[in-house]
Amino acid sequence: MLVPNVIFRACVFRSMRFSHTWRSKGTQSSGNGSPLRRLLDDPSGFGEAAPAHRQQQWSTVHVDPQESSVLLFPGQGVQSVGMGRDLLKYPAAKDLYDLASSIVGWDVRKVCTEGPAAELDERCQTAILVTSLAALERAHKLRPAALQHVRAVIGFSLGEFTALVFAGALPFEGTLKLLEVRNAAMNAEYEKRQGGGLSVWLEPDADLELAMQRASEHATERGVPGAVCQVAVYLPPGRKVVAGDIEALKFIEKNGSKFGIKRADRLRVKGANHTPLLAAAETAVREALCAMPVRAPRLRVVSTVDSCAYGDADSVRHKLARHMTHATRCEQALHEVYARPRGEPLPPTLTFGPSEAMATVLRRFDAKAWENSLHIDT
Repeated sequence: MLVPNVIFRACVFRSMRFSHTWRSKGTQSSGNGSPLRRLLDDPSGFGEAAPAHRQQQWSTVHVDPQESSVLLFPGQGVQSVGMGRDLLKYPAAKDLYDLASSIVGWDVRKVCTEGPAAELDERCQTAILVTSLAALERAHKLRPAALQHVRAVIGFSLGEFTALVFAGALPFEGTLKLLEVRNAAMNAEYEKRQGGGLSVWLEPDADLELAMQRASEHATERGVPGAVCQVAVYLPPGRKVVAGDIEALKFIEKNGSKFGIKRADRLRVKGANHTPLLAAAETAVREALCAMPVRAPRLRVVSTVDSCAYGDADSVRHKLARHMTHATRCEQALHEVYARPRGEPLPPTLTFGPSEAMATVLRRFDAKAWENSLHIDT
């Protein structure tokens, strides 16, 4: 097998090195042809090795674009009970769930496949990351050639951690422990102050800035100190995610049409993610990142913090922590990912997740890219 088992066995290797309590039952080395051996002998053996220059170029080797791929990983909110169930027919995917469970101390596979929904929502960060990585095995079965040459990887919000594990910048075991810290820190902030998020659809002449300003003023009048209401996620044209204090969001839900907001749907999140209301969580994540091994990605991962490709290990630590309180610039990052020389065709895209949320975002961003994509259901 190619990339999926490279990723999986690399994770196993790291886990065995740091924690000797888990052993794979389903995946075995294939001797000299072992993907793990190839990974150890050549750390850049999958995808395209990132060039040294900080602003990485579209391609580092000459490959037919149709034999390469772009991978899009999902963030929080896509979880649903039953996700991952169809992946269990793949031994490597099943082993990955078992490995994850041994690291975090709870049954990741059971929570994903059986729920209950409340527990899955509570533990969705770990559940989504593990399921997204397990789905690489299905992607390998469907499009093995595309996974041999990965042009670029992008993850939305939580998906950025998945992208960086895939790219070899973050160790699997350390990332799961980091997400446990991240989840606890975020929940602590949610308890301090009621917040949330709205997905808003905008008219061409909408004045979202004025709507958010009025919403903040309304919340302040209702006794909310330093009320927050701002764009948390920049999506393709006509849609954004607004996050902030609950009182501010209620104002937009009630009065949005006055500002050209066609529709506002409350998100399945408990707090104002990607806003200053999570400043303490940012500090916790930064400290956890400083305590774990991090290295430069082995292939091109575009950050949604600044829509630039990750550089060295320090940039990984800085951007992932900053991600907690700054907007996710998905639209801008997609422009960076799909920028290419004139006349060069689009490479195929693989989108992941238990829902087609990523495929929907891609369709609104670029219909041609969407037509040349494949959704890997989890």
